[in-house]
Amino acid sequence: MSPSSVSSASAHPRPAPAEQALHRHLACLHALRPGLHLRCEDGRERRDMTVQAEVGAGLRIVVLLEGVVDLSYGTVRVALSQRSAGASAALVALAEPECFTRRARRGVYSRRVTLGLGGDWLAQAEGEGGATPELAHFMRHHLATRRWQPSPRAAALAEQVVRPPPLVPLLQRMYLESRALELVGEALGSLCLCAPVHPASPQLRPHEHQRLRALHDFLASGQADALSLDAIARHAGVNPNTLQRQFRAVYGTTVFAHLRECRLQRARQALERDGVTVGQAALVAGYTSAANFATAYRRRFGLAPKWARARV
Repeated sequence: MSPSSVSSASAHPRPAPAEQALHRHLACLHALRPGLHLRCEDGRERRDMTVQAEVGAGLRIVVLLEGVVDLSYGTVRVALSQRSAGASAALVALAEPECFTRRARRGVYSRRVTLGLGGDWLAQAEGEGGATPELAHFMRHHLATRRWQPSPRAAALAEQVVRPPPLVPLLQRMYLESRALELVGEALGSLCLCAPVHPASPQLRPHEHQRLRALHDFLASGQADALSLDAIARHAGVNPNTLQRQFRAVYGTTVFAHLRECRLQRARQALERDGVTVGQAALVAGYTSAANFATAYRRRFGLAPKWARARV
């Protein structure tokens, strides 16, 4: 293995050149905190390839929402596929640095989230009380693997990570970290009998997730700004009550709350990038009153819109 592919203290593999090409098309990698890394992928492989890297000690969590993924840590192969029961997941313990291998085949689709937890991050998270006996036992066994069926809540969190709302960088990092921590909590809870009980939420089928992702993009595009909930539901091919229930389960908010967020983000971009007037930005955000827009803008972003306006 070449030195350039080694990341001995990393909680997540450093992409090899072939994998970097894949990232531009399919993947996002976020270093949320030192020792806590999040990677999400959604797409089809463009070519056959095998990628290898050295990863540091810690834990790896893989949540597959749809499709197929084929990974190995050392001699342990983690091959997951989405079944009718819903998402699937695996937890792998690395007591020491290990070789990571990812095999990709052209045309194979996957939508997944991978979390890398470094040893230092885990020690800090454990605090003075230390790890639970179940986690301590699991971590002592190099390449120990635990597979489990994610709860509907965990599947919804993973979907939110793959398709986060349009937020400024600081808020998006906080958004992703909060969901990553919940996913870590469920993964570690699967090791013991006292795993947390999650409130019931709908278990969506793959085509329902696809429909919601398409709707999410439609709302962000601005094409739905003047539509009623009934019209948006007709566009999605589902009744309004089902739409609201499923949208909230996956994205944690209502359709119109998300639509308001998208419009406020576009208004902010118009102020900061194009230097439009506050009145013009209000119209972009869907407000007929500049004063009401200013109140909503200040509540959302913490400053008056006039201070965000670029002088062009």
